[in-house]
Amino acid sequence: MIIEKVACDQRRYFRRMCYFTSAREATFAVLQHHMKGHSGQILLPAYIGWSSREGSGVFDPIRKLGLKYEFYAMDRELHIDVADLEAKLDRAKVLLIIHYFGWPDPRLAEVIAMARSKGVAVIEDAAHALFSSIIGGCCGSLGDATFYSLHKMLPLPSGGLLQINNPEWANDFPAAGSPAEYVDMPLQYNLCTVAQRRLNNAMTLAELVAPLAGKVTPLWPKTPPAGVFPQTFPVLVADNLRDHLNFGLNGVGFGSVSLYHQLIDEIGAADYPRSHWLADNILNLPVHQDCSPEELVLMVGQMQRLLGLG
Repeated sequence: MIIEKVACDQRRYFRRMCYFTSAREATFAVLQHHMKGHSGQILLPAYIGWSSREGSGVFDPIRKLGLKYEFYAMDRELHIDVADLEAKLDRAKVLLIIHYFGWPDPRLAEVIAMARSKGVAVIEDAAHALFSSIIGGCCGSLGDATFYSLHKMLPLPSGGLLQINNPEWANDFPAAGSPAEYVDMPLQYNLCTVAQRRLNNAMTLAELVAPLAGKVTPLWPKTPPAGVFPQTFPVLVADNLRDHLNFGLNGVGFGSVSLYHQLIDEIGAADYPRSHWLADNILNLPVHQDCSPEELVLMVGQMQRLLGLG
């Protein structure tokens, strides 16, 4: 056995990276590849949104390809209802898992192992979880493929990335598919610093909103698990005040957003009431790298005033 001076094995820990103009195009490409000629269906989480301006980045490729689909339930913390998913896996060809707002499901490894045992391919939607995957390493590597949105996490006008983890799929995709400037652009940022700034901002917000308990409740614990770097800071707003709070914050320049507040029509309220409850109450507060602690204090102060608490 000889140890060379430098690493020489180009296949060790290799994952093919394919670049697209958006995560939506990356989704279409991987589904078109794996579902072509198959009669099986794709299994999706029952929490997928749409907007009149952008449509649905998750569901539009499925609709365009004419794929058969079924939804699995989510609980009120936006975690996978594992029992419901397991009951439906036998009918699936592909399982799609979404890492909402940068937080992988706490039972991610268990769910993927369950899918593998049934011969179901797994695709990870990490559009919100670029840093949780690339920096934190807590998602993005267990599925057969993972896609990211570059422009949702970095100040870029567009850009999507498809990561192929399954070596049997690696030669079926080009090494690059979008304009050349996006191939190297993400590496021009200090990704570790950006990720840490987002985490610090999320933890600052957790402390700041604590006095709003009863009106505003963080969706998840104030301290993210190791490796999680949030896309936004999701909270639940009580007393049907979500829209009042969202519009009031945006009206004075604080860029909150209620992601997935409009679910696609295919996810019926009678079948998935917990998903609709979440969509009616969730608000996403910004934690991106441009936010300063001082601005976060001002934003939460505005929230207090809008809620009549100060």
